[in-house]
Amino acid sequence: MQVYFLLVRLKEIAEVRSGHSFRGSIKETLDGNGFVIQTRDQSADGRMDWSNLIRTDVAGRKEPEWLQAGDVIFAARGIRNLASWISENDLSGLALPVICSPHYFQIRFDSTTALLPEFLAWQLNQSVAQRYFQQSAEGTMQVSIRRSVLEETPITIPPIEIQRKVVALSQRAHREEQIYQELIELRQMEMQAIANHVLNEQIKNKR
Repeated sequence: MQVYFLLVRLKEIAEVRSGHSFRGSIKETLDGNGFVIQTRDQSADGRMDWSNLIRTDVAGRKEPEWLQAGDVIFAARGIRNLASWISENDLSGLALPVICSPHYFQIRFDSTTALLPEFLAWQLNQSVAQRYFQQSAEGTMQVSIRRSVLEETPITIPPIEIQRKVVALSQRAHREEQIYQELIELRQMEMQAIANHVLNEQIKNKR
């Protein structure tokens, strides 16, 4: 059976919005009405550190475009142009709604589009898309990706079952990396303990 892959531009299947515009710097406010995602909250693999989001006053002339489950955010400024997807579990663990800073674009596509948000985020983080962003980036001191560039990003849409398999494989690979890192850290701690013991015994023997 032949498997069909659909190739589209991102703008054909999604709306790309700028992150929330703040007046001046983003300041932490204990009684603020929402949380804000900043680039420091996104890891090198595109995962978000939800536990360290700051609470702030989110104001404007119109209602803020709060993040929804299924949204994908894309870091448009800086050396890492990575995407992260927002799940229902991510949002349900927070007491307040969440907005993304102006350093991000917010991607929201129609629910009828046969595309998993986690697959879209995965695809935007792969080398093919990353090369496209690097070639299209502007600026020297502060590298950035324009909205039109992101909207023109070629997106491949395979059958939904293939998308699920790719996402599951990516999640397993990430978990394996975590386990390996934990093992490395445990081995380093073990070797440090051995070194401390050996060196302390050597010092005792010299006394």
